[in-house]
Amino acid sequence: MPMLRPAAAVLALSLATLLMPQTASAACMNKFVNSPQGNKQVVTLLTGKFTFDEAKALAAAINAGTAPPVEWLNESGRSIARELGPIKVVRPMPVGCDGKASGVVVVVTFMSPQTPKTKLQLRLGSNDPVTFDEQAE
Repeated sequence: MPMLRPAAAVLALSLATLLMPQTASAACMNKFVNSPQGNKQVVTLLTGKFTFDEAKALAAAINAGTAPPVEWLNESGRSIARELGPIKVVRPMPVGCDGKASGVVVVVTFMSPQTPKTKLQLRLGSNDPVTFDEQAE
């Protein structure tokens, strides 16, 4: 009978964890993966700064010319390159920032021979610059 008590405690703890409301969320995520294609940099962004719907609306506004294009910035905030072609809003992701319940995966292409290193700073629309860390492989 001594083995039943620890097993019951584990079972009770497991049930309590499953039934407990999910109040804590994962940390804010802003990551990128770069795929150089000649002089183009195809950058996949994983960000919690926008929801899927917000990213679709931003992409539509940029494509319509009512919002400024995505800009790749250097450390001092000067423009390195602007997006080339339309933004591709790929899918939602479960990690959000700034109180958002979810984020989004977006693909942006830049015309630049320069490749982003461990950090990438982007101005997305008219918003403040967002810093992305390189996703470890």
